[in-house]
Amino acid sequence: MLTPEDNQLLTQTDAGTPMGDVFRRYWIPALQTEELVSDGKPQRVKLLGEDLVAFRDTEGKVGLVDERCPHRGTSLYYGINDDCGLRCMYHGWKFNTDGECTEIPSEPTDGKFRESVQLKSYP
Repeated sequence: MLTPEDNQLLTQTDAGTPMGDVFRRYWIPALQTEELVSDGKPQRVKLLGEDLVAFRDTEGKVGLVDERCPHRGTSLYYGINDDCGLRCMYHGWKFNTDGECTEIPSEPTDGKFRESVQLKSYP
């Protein structure tokens, strides 16, 4: 018989928990591929206690990234999916399928700040 502590250890899968760390090392089915259309609407996904969005970019590459924009925390579920990226509807920051910030409208084209911005992403 498991103690309550052992049961908690084995059943909690949120980020930073022992079992959560184990599960994050393996593939977990989240959506059917037909649910993601190139440049289509992002889909909400909740896995292991994390709120994520999935989308398929212009080239057909699938992204699974943190739901919240790192700038102001706006949900990227409402983002615009076009031209190989998901654009936050609030200030227009754009992220690729790897979670890299590829464009900030208010930043000069030779600016480097966007290189320091990253969404958590899963392959």
